Amino acid sequence: MVTPECNKSPEFRILHLYYDLMNLYGDWANAEVLARELEARGFSVTLEKKSAGHDVDFEICDFVYIGSGTERSQYACLRYISEYKETILARIEDGMHVLTTGNSHEMFGRFIRSAGGKTLEALGLLDFETVHENSRVTGDCVCKASFLEEKLIGFINKAGGTQRGNVERPFQLEMGPSGSESSRAEGIIYKNLLGTYLTGPILVRNPPLLKHYADKLCKTSSTLHSPNSALTSEYSEFAKFQKKAYQMALKELEARKQT
Repeated sequence: MVTPECNKSPEFRILHLYYDLMNLYGDWANAEVLARELEARGFSVTLEKKSAGHDVDFEICDFVYIGSGTERSQYACLRYISEYKETILARIEDGMHVLTTGNSHEMFGRFIRSAGGKTLEALGLLDFETVHENSRVTGDCVCKASFLEEKLIGFINKAGGTQRGNVERPFQLEMGPSGSESSRAEGIIYKNLLGTYLTGPILVRNPPLLKHYADKLCKTSSTLHSPNSALTSEYSEFAKFQKKAYQMALKELEARKQT
């Protein structure tokens, strides 16, 4: 499916998948803030929330978001999303945008091995596997993304263990714990699929990443104003404080790196 050009005033369809089961750390806000950004640019946006057992039509989705959950929730969602394996993988090949944060991105590898030794077959889009251990890895993070000039911030709270395999890692951590073989590399990227252990929620905490996604969806870097002046005014105030919060947090974390 071809994403409409900005000047055609399309309706964007955002899907927040497993919104209730994979929704730790305020992850719901990632889908909400992207919808708000697109609306402020003058577009109509439909934000759908689907969970396990719901019928999902990936053919009409422009953007799919999956957040972070407990290992138990992750395993349950993997069973349900596997029913759509062929469709969702085909849509990713076609260029559908997918953002997965926390442990949800593990579902796009070959296998997930639980701390108890159980092996779950994943979607198999990318050549990596995740091995969990009976421990936790937590910490604030600062990283550089391969596709952005600005640095990103976030928080990692994941099961201990590692990821092994041949996959492109888009994030280079300057501060914080990693979860892959390459000790400072993090995340997965393939076409318009981006996965990361970073939570926060990351689109709220990182205006550059939010702008990146909105620009890609619109295929332009210019901002279109909503005909609803109240919404535009409200959004610009929100964006101003969002940017200020990002700058303050980044400054604090950068200072912490030096100690």
